[in-house]
Amino acid sequence: MNIRRLGLKMWTLALLPMFLAACSDSSSLPTTPTPPTSSGPVVTNPQVLVGGMPVQAPVPRGTDQPSLFRIHVQAPGGLATIRRVVLQYSQPGPNHHGGSMMRGFSGTVLCYDDGTHGDDIPGDGIYHYMDPENQIGCHGLNAPRGNYEYAFWCEDALGQRSNTATLTIVRQ
Repeated sequence: MNIRRLGLKMWTLALLPMFLAACSDSSSLPTTPTPPTSSGPVVTNPQVLVGGMPVQAPVPRGTDQPSLFRIHVQAPGGLATIRRVVLQYSQPGPNHHGGSMMRGFSGTVLCYDDGTHGDDIPGDGIYHYMDPENQIGCHGLNAPRGNYEYAFWCEDALGQRSNTATLTIVRQ
């Protein structure tokens, strides 16, 4: 056997007990899983505003003013970790924009906190979606009667999805 190899093996054997002792020290390794130090993102306070005023359900008639959708977002890692904020909507039918869907329609739009799409203060954690033509709002003059359902949620850069904050507005 080569003397170098023998020296390397002896050196390895000499360090092995110290390595094993360090790994078996209960203070350096957790014995039970620890809960995450932070939770995922959270959405709160869903709102629909028309003419700058929060909509109070039920809505008796349309004003044809644009609808502004607003949601508050908090993230343990800061707002820079938010990948997207989503507004899912569902409306009664028939479609008041020329469609023929008798059971209504649904879809998804993104909300923004960057000074666009109705957002007045970029980076404040309040995300917005402006609907200038009342495509998804209940305030169009010809908007059908029924329930308008809105669900907000977000996702961070790690793929953690927030809770869902919902809002239902009834058009009479």
